[in-house]
Order: sequence, then structure tokens, then C-alpha cells
Amino acid sequence: MRDTASRFTKSRRRSLWIAAGAVPTAIALSLSLASPAAVAQSSFGSSDIVDSGVLDTITRGLTDYLTPRDEALPAGEVTYPAIEGLPEGVRVISAEYVTSHHVVLSIQSAAMPERPIKVQLLLPRDWYSSPDRDFPEIWALDGLRAIEKQSGWTIETNIEQFFADKNAIVVLPVGGESSFYTDWNEPNNGKNYQWETFLTEELAPILDKGFRSNGERAITGISMGGTAAVNIATHNPEMFDFVASFSGYLDTTSNGMPAAIGAALADAGGYNVNAMWGPADSERWKENDPKRNVGQLRGKQVYVSAGSGSDDYGQDGSVATGPANAAGVGLELISRMTSQTFVDAANGAGVNVISNFRPSGVHAWPYWQFEMTQAWPYMADSLGMSKEDRGADCVALGAIATATADGALGSCLNNEYLVANGVGRAQDFTNGRAYWSPNTGAYGLFGRINARYSELGGPDSWLGFPKTRELTTPDGRGRYVHFENGSIYWSAATGPWEIPGDMFTAWGTQGYEGGGLGYPTGPAKDFNGGLAQEFQGGYVLRTPQNQAYWVRGAISAKYMESGVAATLGFPTGNERLIPGGAFQEFTNGNIYWSASTGAHYILRGGIFDAWGAKGYEQGEYGWPTTDQARIAAGGETITFQNGTIRQVNGRIEESR
Repeated sequence: MRDTASRFTKSRRRSLWIAAGAVPTAIALSLSLASPAAVAQSSFGSSDIVDSGVLDTITRGLTDYLTPRDEALPAGEVTYPAIEGLPEGVRVISAEYVTSHHVVLSIQSAAMPERPIKVQLLLPRDWYSSPDRDFPEIWALDGLRAIEKQSGWTIETNIEQFFADKNAIVVLPVGGESSFYTDWNEPNNGKNYQWETFLTEELAPILDKGFRSNGERAITGISMGGTAAVNIATHNPEMFDFVASFSGYLDTTSNGMPAAIGAALADAGGYNVNAMWGPADSERWKENDPKRNVGQLRGKQVYVSAGSGSDDYGQDGSVATGPANAAGVGLELISRMTSQTFVDAANGAGVNVISNFRPSGVHAWPYWQFEMTQAWPYMADSLGMSKEDRGADCVALGAIATATADGALGSCLNNEYLVANGVGRAQDFTNGRAYWSPNTGAYGLFGRINARYSELGGPDSWLGFPKTRELTTPDGRGRYVHFENGSIYWSAATGPWEIPGDMFTAWGTQGYEGGGLGYPTGPAKDFNGGLAQEFQGGYVLRTPQNQAYWVRGAISAKYMESGVAATLGFPTGNERLIPGGAFQEFTNGNIYWSASTGAHYILRGGIFDAWGAKGYEQGEYGWPTTDQARIAAGGETITFQNGTIRQVNGRIEESR
């Protein structure tokens, strides 16, 4: 994600768009790119929007510039929410917390069951301070070259920072390259797109039943997503209070547009446009033409914007971050013309549209970031949001102010609020949260450790309040925070995981992350009536009697083999080194290891006693080379380096 908020200076706020060129100039430029292609008429109201050769020539191989940078979201901590009452075949497979306010859902779709669908959620400002409150949704759809790793909105804009102090759920579907977020007539290019059904019939109930939506929705989109936002809203007007298109194509059926859209789909992934809505004159094209269906938006607030196709990079007040791509000029021209025909149709149908047709600007992310900020006040009005919900009005005080004075957490988003049944307080900041209790003092947390802590419930969880700030591990490869009842340790290789206090103490007896166990790789889980927590090199276990011990290496691997832990019971001590190897004691037996024989277990009883009488591993029989096993005829047997001991019908038999 890139934070470009700093680019908006006072002069830009006074005049953010430059009157550097008119649309006829952009038309001339597009024509110069694609001779002998021509626009039928230069007026925006023409039914001949553009000769198909214009966009075909502009897009062939050039819309690559619109592909968001290939950035995967950092692997977050995964929960598995069970949400009741969803449509048949729909479930949330997992919720992955990237930060305390950024969650990635993996959804099993009934409409598109071939692979899980990802949706990013930016949680409202007061998600934690107001746990019983519901919030409105703001959907932001991606463009033609959407990638499968994360939304272009979080890669290319400051959407996270912009909405951090606002009380709305920002909904960012991931993927959908060239899909127009519609239901396709047939599979194509390895995809069976049914996006509109997924968004309206599957995702909406998930947000309503699992993520505290109040049912008020805005839908927005850029480029292809702008077309989709308007189409989805016209098909489902009861679902949305506000709809916005930023450089969308809002006239899909006028002469030249089906061919132009077909060229774009072929360029962006090799898709066949006929698989989407059928032949150009089919009824489905008419159903998905925003201008034809604009009457469905009566009573809704509609926002439409487009540039002129004029490159204003380097000019005073420009939001551009680089020179325009030739395709960016031509694509914005097409957006401008089709958006104008949509607005004309809306005016004729009595639909109120706020239209911002800028005197410059091309088809690129910096302009869309700007348009989101310009649409926001209208969006908030439509969603019925109070002044307090539209931005932060807060101050950090007392101990929390002192703990956050270095600025690492950024600006406050709300005032302090009670947590842990009034025992302490917390406060949200743009980069994290601060916590205070009378027993621990105040500490600010951020990043992955804070995300995991928040996911667990923060101070209301079993961890309690933090007792330290985030600290660096002695090996320099990790970070950790100590809490009242445990700790969270993070490394780039393992992620952040919480360790209960008694298990942390046991882990410490072998050197913490610097010992053979390394870093934790998962949480403590129920295990045979106790707990087990996996580390890079083994496990820490808590017995049903609340004693904690560790197992590591080959002994750990043997213990975790199927059925072995249940047979041996819990450890009664930690691993002990002996000449030539190591062993560890368990409730019902021991595991012995040497480099030449590996790890094997032997149970307490007659065989163990007979082996012990001959000196155990240092005696006549040496180290075990197999696990103790049952004999089919009845009894037990185990093989050692120098012989075998059996117990048959209660009688010990030795052979060497």
C-alpha cells in the first residue's frame, strides 16, 4: 500500500484540477494514435461513441500499466468464524487479520465454487470501542486488471489511511480480472464469473450476519468497476443508498462500445466478450447498459466523475505521480464520453447526478484516489452518517498520551474508552492501539502483534493488558510483547503467536527463541486433556495437572506420531542428555534417542525393568531400535541394538 496523502497540499485543495486542455484536444490525440480510426462525432451526446479501432489500438498491450503492483498481503493470523444463516453452500472459510483494522475473508461461494473468493475489509474506526454497534458499508470495486493477491485500492491508493478515522466498513473484493463484476453467460478462459450473484446474494449476508453491517450501503468503482457499480445498483436498487463511478464506462451499447469492450477484455487476460453478455445486440447487453437503466436509480445519490484525457503531470495542482500512458489518455476519453451520455440520460429520467467532469486528467490511480475523497461527503450524507462518524475529533490524555508521544502510532482516531469490564482503557490510533490499566501502565502496540492481540480480544482476552511495549528479540530476528498472563512473539518466518505464561516459562528453560525450539508457529491448542503449542523445533505441553514441559527434535517427532502421545501420556520432565544421546520421561514410559538408532519409545513394565536390570541403553542391550509393540499372539516386544526382549503371558523372554 502506498500513502500518497502527503501530495495534497493547500494549493491543491484550492485548485486540484488544471484547465490544461479540453476534450476535443484529447479526441485529436486519440485519433492520432489510431489512424484511420475515428470518432463519429466530437459531441459527447453522439450515439456513435467511438470507432472500435480507437480503443482497440490504444489497448493492445498498453493497458498493462493499469495492473496493480504485484504485492501480496502479509500473511495474517487466521480465525475461522462460524456465521449462521448464510445461503446454502456459502461459508466464510477464514478471516485473516493483516492489522487490527484490516481483515481478509476467504469465502466459499455457491455461485463461484471453483476456488475461494477473497474480500478485504477495512474495519470501522470504533469497531473495538463500540462492540455492540453496527456500521454502514462502502464497496470499492477494482479495475479491468484486478489481481488475485489484493485489491488495487490497497496497493495503489491511501484508502486505508483515508477511512481509518471513519465509521464505515470498507469492502474490497479481490480479483475479477476483466469480469465487469457481472454474471457471465458461460465460462471462459478458465473462469466461471458469477460476480453479481456473489456480491449481492452471498457477500451481503456475510457482512450483515457476521460483520455488524447496518444494511446501509454505498457502491463505488473505478474504470470497469465504475461500470459494474452502476449496473449492480440499477439491478438491485433496494440494496444501495449511494453509487459512484470514477472513470467508468457508463454507455456500453452505443455504436463501437461493445467492440471496444471486447478489445479491452481480450487485451486484459485474453477473454472473449461474447461469453460475458452474448452478441452485441443481445438483451443482456441492454440489461447491462447503465444509461438505459438509469431510471432505476431515482431517489438514490449518484456521483460520476471523469477526466478529459489531458495529461497534467508536472503542472501546479496536479495529482498525477508520473507522465500519462498513451492508453490512459484514450481510455479516459472513452470514459468521459460515455459518462456524459449517462448523465444526459439521467437528467432525462429525473435522476439526480453529481457530475464532476474535470478539465484534465487521465485513466490512472492517483485521480481515482482523489475522486474517492471528493465523493466522500455525498456518500456520508447518503448513508446518514453523523458528523462524529465522518472523522476523528479526539485527543490523547494522561498516561496514554505519554506512551504515544513518539508518534509511532500516528494520530488518534477516538478518545479513550473502557475495556476489560472497566478495569482499564484503550484508544485507537491510525497505526495501532494504546492500552492502560492501573496495574500495568500504558503501552502502545502496532503491526502484526497488535493485530493478533486485537483478534484474540485485546485486554478482554486471557492475555490481559500489555506489560511492555514491542521489543526486539536478542537474535534480532523477532519481536515480542509481554502481557499479564502470557506473551506474543513474532518473526517474519512464523508470524505472531501467543504463549500462555506457564508454557512461556517452560519454553524459557531451553533458551526461548534462541534454543532448540525456536519461535512458536501456532497457538496453544487442546491436546489430550491438556494443551500443546507447536514451535519451529518441537512443542511445549501443559499437562492436565497444569505442569508445563517441552519436547523437541526427534523425540518430539516421535511423540507426535499417530497414537504415541495417547500411549505414553504427558511428559513428566524435559529432555535429558545422556552419554550417546538423550531421553525423556512420560507418564507411561520413555522415549530414547541416539544418532545411530533414532527415537523410539518403551513402556514402563516388565520389559522396561528387564532392560534396566541390564544397564538400560549403556548396558548389554544398548539403545532401542524399534518402538515397543504388541505381538499378535498376545504380549509385547521391542528390539535393541544387541537383542530383543519380549513379554508373553506375563513371562519375560530375552534373546541376544
